[in-house]
Amino acid sequence: MKKFFVVFSIFLLAGCFIATPVARANEDTPDYQATVSTGFSMVNKTYDHFETDVFEMDSAVNNMLISVNAIKSESCLFRAYARFRYAKSGQWTKFLAFDSEYHFATIEPVAAYQLYFVVRDPMKGKTEVPSFTAQGVYIDEKLMEYVMQEPDSFEPEKIAPKPTVTSRQAWGARPPKSSYSQHVVQRLVVHHSWIPNQSQYKGALSIRGIQNYHMDDPKTGWTDIGYHFLIGPEGTIYQGRPETVVGAHASPNTNAVGICLIGDYDPGKDPIPPVMEKSLVELLTWLCSNYRVNPGVNIYGHCDYSPKSCPGQEVYKRLPQYRKDIIAVIGQK
Repeated sequence: MKKFFVVFSIFLLAGCFIATPVARANEDTPDYQATVSTGFSMVNKTYDHFETDVFEMDSAVNNMLISVNAIKSESCLFRAYARFRYAKSGQWTKFLAFDSEYHFATIEPVAAYQLYFVVRDPMKGKTEVPSFTAQGVYIDEKLMEYVMQEPDSFEPEKIAPKPTVTSRQAWGARPPKSSYSQHVVQRLVVHHSWIPNQSQYKGALSIRGIQNYHMDDPKTGWTDIGYHFLIGPEGTIYQGRPETVVGAHASPNTNAVGICLIGDYDPGKDPIPPVMEKSLVELLTWLCSNYRVNPGVNIYGHCDYSPKSCPGQEVYKRLPQYRKDIIAVIGQK
C-alpha cells in the first residue's frame, strides 16, 4: 500500500507539472526593482490614509512602473498617489493619482519616489495594502525625446478588417485587479515570449500562465497580463488587455500596444510559422488602419527600447517587409 501511495503521488506530481506550462515571457530586467511591505490596514473606519517613506534609488531612471497590491472592501473608495524627484534639479513632481498601477515616463531621470494611499469607506469594511512593487528602467534620453513626441498624422486610404481575436472570456482570463489607465494608440511593439517556446506552448493554458506570472509574481504584481495581444504558433490571436489602455510590456508603455508572439525567434531556435506570421501582419494592418498608426515609422521591436533581442532576431529582421506589406494593403492619403 505504501509503495502504491508513493507511485500514485509521483504520478500526480508529474501530472501537475505537465498541466502547468512554463510561463515567464520576455520582460525587461529593471535597473531598479523593489517589493515593499507597507503593513497598512483600515478596518471599522470611514477614512484613513498612509504615507510611505521616501525611497532613494541607487541609479536614476526615466521610466517607473508602480503596482499596488490593494485588497479592498466592496464599499471602499481607494486612491493611490505617487510622486517622483528629478535627479538633476532635485524638484518633486506633484502627487499623481492612480488606482493600482501607474506608469511614469519622463526625459529627465528621477532618483527617488514616494507613495500615498487614501481610503474612504462609509460601511467601515476592511481594506489592506500589504505591499507594492516598483520597477525602474533607464532609456537613453535622446530616444525618450523621440518616443514621447506626438507622431505625425497618418491617414490610410482604407480600413483593414479586424482579424479573428479570441476573447478574454474564451481563453479564461482572470479579471483585472483594478481599473486600467486609458491611452491613445500611437506605437505598436512586437515581442516574443521566449519562455514558453513553441514546444512548451499549451494553447490557452499558456496564456493563462503568462497572465498569472504577470499578476502574481512578487516582482511584478501587475493589474493584468502585460500584453494587449498574444499570438500562438498555430495563428490564434488572443486578446490581452484592451488595446485602448496602458499595458506593461516595454517602457515607455503609454500609447504603445504590445503584441507577443509565443515562441523563441532568435537564430537557431523556433521557426516562424507562416500561419502565425499571417496573423501578426493582419493584426498590425488592422491596428495601423483603425488607429491611424503610420506603419513606416511606428512599428517597433522590443529591442528598439531594450538591450534584449526580443522579438527575436528572425522576427525583427522581417519587420521592414511587414511595414511594406501593410502600406500596400491600406495605402496612405
